[in-house]
Amino acid sequence: MAEPISTIRDTKKTPEELEQERLAQMKTDIAEEDSGFIEIVETVKLLQESGALEALNSAIKARGDITKTFLNEWRKEPMTNAINNMMISSKLLTDTKPEQTEEMISNLKDAAKKAEESAKNEEIMGMLAIMKALKDPDINRALRYGMTFLKEVGKTLK
Repeated sequence: MAEPISTIRDTKKTPEELEQERLAQMKTDIAEEDSGFIEIVETVKLLQESGALEALNSAIKARGDITKTFLNEWRKEPMTNAINNMMISSKLLTDTKPEQTEEMISNLKDAAKKAEESAKNEEIMGMLAIMKALKDPDINRALRYGMTFLKEVGKTLK
């Protein structure tokens, strides 16, 4: 007959046994997913060779100082002005319909292309040609637009 159990043995694994199990598991994981592991090792090698790994480690160690400097710079007036200007500009973009923006950009591209072609013409434009051009409804409309725009800008400069 079997001997009765008189003591209870602790079957907890020792730290060395746990470390051995973890190492065995890591070896198995690396063997199964070798391409990903090899790519990581190659990336670390490239970072080391380029000096970027040292810079990254230094940045991580100095993260508190970097964060403080970044926040101090972020709070300065030029940066807050830039942020405010971007917010105002984005309001303009959100108020404008995409179709309008697309049409305006297309028209600007066409006008720039025609102006570039015209600029290649070496013919000198005299006063008579300018006076004649003023009678063109498109030129007159553009001049009126430009003059009105300049007048309104001038009012704000007082």
